[in-house]
Amino acid sequence: MRNSNTNNWRSTALIAGAILTAGVVTTTSTTNAHADNNQNNAQVSNNQVTYNQVRATADEQLAQLQSANDSKEAQQATANEQSNAADLAQVNAKIEQLNASHAALEQQQAGAIAQAQASTAASIEAQTSAANAEYQQQIDAQQQNEATQRAANDQQYAQAVSQAAAKQQVVANIQAQYQKSLSDAANTQNAQNQNATKDYNAAVAKENDAYQGKVNAQQATNASNIKVAETALATATANAKKPYVVEGTQEVAKEGRVAKSQSDIKVDDYVQKAGIRLEVPGYYNTTIPVSAYTHKEFANTYYGEYPDASVINNKAEDSTPHSINELPLDFQPGLLNYDAKNDHSEKVSASGLSAAQIQVLRALALSWENGFRNNVFNNYREFYNAVNNQNGFANVAPTDLVNTNISDSIADQVAASRAKYNVDNNSHTITDSGMPNNATYGAYIGNATKNIENSITNKFAGKEIYNITNENLTTMQAANPTLLNYAVNLYNSMQGMYYGELVNPTHIGGHAKNLLRADAHLVGIGFQKLTNAMVTKETSGIADQTNPSYAVTFDHAGFNIAHNVNWTKDLQSRNVWGNSTVDAQTNAIKSAQHYTTTEKTHNTVTPTAADVQKATATARQNVTNAKAQAQQALTALANDHQASLNKLTQQYNDAKAQVKANYNNAVAKAASVRDAALKSNNLVDLQAYKAQLDEAYQNLVKADQVAAQKFAANRDAKIADIKTSENTKLNAKIAELVPSVEPQIQQLQAQHQAVVAHGDEVLAELKAANKAAYAKLENQFNVQLAAIQKRDAAKNANKVQLGNNTVVLPTQKQTTTNNATAVTFPVASRPQAATTGHVQTVSTPSIVQTATQTPVTAAPVVATAAMNRVAGNNSVATNTLQQAPVVNQTSAVAATATANKATKADDSKKSATKADVTVAKKQSPTKKNESSQKVNQSSMSIVALAATALLGTIGITYSSKKRHN
Repeated sequence: MRNSNTNNWRSTALIAGAILTAGVVTTTSTTNAHADNNQNNAQVSNNQVTYNQVRATADEQLAQLQSANDSKEAQQATANEQSNAADLAQVNAKIEQLNASHAALEQQQAGAIAQAQASTAASIEAQTSAANAEYQQQIDAQQQNEATQRAANDQQYAQAVSQAAAKQQVVANIQAQYQKSLSDAANTQNAQNQNATKDYNAAVAKENDAYQGKVNAQQATNASNIKVAETALATATANAKKPYVVEGTQEVAKEGRVAKSQSDIKVDDYVQKAGIRLEVPGYYNTTIPVSAYTHKEFANTYYGEYPDASVINNKAEDSTPHSINELPLDFQPGLLNYDAKNDHSEKVSASGLSAAQIQVLRALALSWENGFRNNVFNNYREFYNAVNNQNGFANVAPTDLVNTNISDSIADQVAASRAKYNVDNNSHTITDSGMPNNATYGAYIGNATKNIENSITNKFAGKEIYNITNENLTTMQAANPTLLNYAVNLYNSMQGMYYGELVNPTHIGGHAKNLLRADAHLVGIGFQKLTNAMVTKETSGIADQTNPSYAVTFDHAGFNIAHNVNWTKDLQSRNVWGNSTVDAQTNAIKSAQHYTTTEKTHNTVTPTAADVQKATATARQNVTNAKAQAQQALTALANDHQASLNKLTQQYNDAKAQVKANYNNAVAKAASVRDAALKSNNLVDLQAYKAQLDEAYQNLVKADQVAAQKFAANRDAKIADIKTSENTKLNAKIAELVPSVEPQIQQLQAQHQAVVAHGDEVLAELKAANKAAYAKLENQFNVQLAAIQKRDAAKNANKVQLGNNTVVLPTQKQTTTNNATAVTFPVASRPQAATTGHVQTVSTPSIVQTATQTPVTAAPVVATAAMNRVAGNNSVATNTLQQAPVVNQTSAVAATATANKATKADDSKKSATKADVTVAKKQSPTKKNESSQKVNQSSMSIVALAATALLGTIGITYSSKKRHN
């Protein structure tokens, strides 16, 4: 009735061994027991002690002085901070008082300010109108001048025409007609100009009246709005002082009815006699007794194999769900009961499950599979670790399986392929079932996860990547064609398929193993509707053949990165597995099972003064806003009025320009008619003369245009000056009503900065004095130490210390210096140790400063293992760890030393040459030895460091077999 298939997987282990080698250093010194040498050595020691005592005293007194100086400076700094903070608090308080008084004065003078603003707006309007009128007069004068010039030109041209004409009467008639045309054009122009002026004046008067009416109405509205706001403030203040009841809400958690798994099960006698059959290693085709189970409650879950658990006698009501929302989302061991009389779920049609119903079953099955894995991990760890002991997930919580659009596509393809190739509910989706390779679940999963595999192959280059694919198969049926009946049957079948196979940690069924693998992450849950031929087979296990039955497949997939939990979980958490297609269904069931309701609460509160202030803040702001909006409304009316006047002026200018254009066209037409008439009567061509007159007229027009632009610029500048001047007066008036407090604030801030600067100056003087005192004391000790060095150098100028022997040299006349000079000899360069492991001797000068012997510790040896893998079905994968070659190298350092002229003790030490040891392509730094040892010139110490390496190899063999359960 149900089957499982587990693909083989490979395991590779790498063990690296390392040996820590230690170096041993041996030093040798000799002593000379002659009395004279002992005496000389004692003198040198006494001089050194004197120097050291003075030096120690200097260090101690200087340290004490520095500590005292630091304490005084810290106290002064603290005092400065406290003083600055106190002064700043006083300054801030004064500034707050100034700002508060300034705000109060602004509120008090709000009416006067508003009146001044209105007066300013009216003044600007009047002066602007005057400027526009002056500009218009200038333009009118230009036009009149141009008309006069045209008339004069016409008269001159007429005279020329009259004088030149041979036919006086013809000329007179032509001229009379031309003059009449000019007169008619002039009359028309005058009439049109008068009409335009009349219309303009009427429109301006109408706009002024309308504006005044709007101002009066707005002022009345403003007064009303301010009064309403002030009344509302009074009402809000009175209401805010009244005690009130606060009604609140609180969220109360509620739990819906959820059926519980029933583990205490009583069954019919024939079932008990038949026993329980389970397919686990070592138990094929045998009956497993209940006593074989480590946890007895798992044995009862195997009764879920029977349709609707009809063999159960003691059906508990709390284990009987009445709807889909009452099905548990977790997966505790035990079975659910089904009661058709209390089934409130939706019906399943005779044609089978709908797509929406399949998604509900997928959501439930996914939740149950994850519930099984998490429950086994948390409460039955021994089974979980038995499955995951080789893949890195032992004792590591699994990541939930996901059902996404990718897995849905896989499941749907699997179901379609099974139907196409007539695979029944006792056969897996594999080649053994008669299906071609490209139609198996492995092919579909491989195609769907190919991009994921390519991505992780690039991300985890060089890492062993294991591909996990397996399939579980069970049968779902229902005696009653409802969604709940199918769901209960699937739940009970999965109980037997998973918990029923947990016999003991060494005997776990294939279905349970497939699901417990923590490196599986994607699951495609397919529903194949079985044909009548499949259902009627004796081995089908279908009890009720009336309603549609299904073969349900669980195709799991995943990747394991080198059996490393962190890498594998990182891959599982990446957004490459698709988008969930069952979250909506799962959340709907969760919402029905766990939800909250809102309950009301009541509380009587007596407002405090702060509460009243807070409650009336809006009302008080409304009063301020009403006053501000009143002024804004008046300003807006004034701006709109000015814009209307400007528009009327522009319309007037456009009308006059059109009148002028009409007149010019009429004049030009009359002249054209006259010229044509004169020419047709063989009169003299007056074109040249007319061109001269026209040119003079055009020059006048151009000059007037330039002048007109200047008139407009002057007008605009005058209007701008008017606004600037009036606004300056307004600002001065407002400043007079509400003087600024900024100068006082700046003065307070400057006084505070003076306090801070004074404290900084005091602290700086203290630091300078402390520094001078420290420098003075330090100089005194330096002079004293220099004197001791000078005396010691003069006393031992002709002595040379060779090992423990003092040699007195003949006295030479030479100029001595006041300061003792340290003698420094160069350290010989040392080549790298040869890679063959031989010791090389490093040469040194015959006389050097006393050297420090430093032991060298060799670096650990790391062996690189070669991994050999053998993979295949039913095969054994063996991993062999091969030992890498090890190279041992030894470096030697030899040094000799002899004493020279004594210098300061702190400058008498030299570091010995370090030895480099190269082992297995890695270089380890040497460790420094803190102790120094003097070496006699007559003897030589040779330090030898040897490193040995041991590589342990361990071979691990793991075998897994491919089974078909």
